[in-house]
Amino acid sequence: MWCHEHFNLPEAPDIVTFSKKMLTGGFYSKKEFRPTQGYRIYNTWMGDPSKVVMLQEVIRVIERDNLLHMATQSGDVLVKGLRTLDHKFPQHINSVRGRGTFVAFDAVEPAKRDAIIGRLKLQGIHAGGCGDRSVRLRPSLIFQPHHAHIFIDKLETVLNAL
Repeated sequence: MWCHEHFNLPEAPDIVTFSKKMLTGGFYSKKEFRPTQGYRIYNTWMGDPSKVVMLQEVIRVIERDNLLHMATQSGDVLVKGLRTLDHKFPQHINSVRGRGTFVAFDAVEPAKRDAIIGRLKLQGIHAGGCGDRSVRLRPSLIFQPHHAHIFIDKLETVLNAL
């Protein structure tokens, strides 16, 4: 479930943080990194026990419906399609990267990035910007390969229009 688990590390990371997509915010760490006093770490997403109950159900559905495997398959389709567009439109995009459906690519300049995001919205696609050139995607876990094909088709339409 955690990205670091994909790398077969000899030991777990010192600290792992999480937030909104886990329905609560927090971290877990090795014992030596834990604060010695309570409530030294505080954020607006903690302190609501109902979030833990909801998170338990979300994790149950993720496991029952094999959604992490689906995210891997969908991400493979998404990255392959983006790399095809990267080669077809090097004057617009490059640097495709990601794991699962947590994917990004760069526009060649900030104005093009903004145009891509704006035109995707007109196509009914929500994508976020990061930095001054990156377009990032983080769809929900129910995102499937056919959704990836829809996204690639819409992005190709946008890139053809630039």
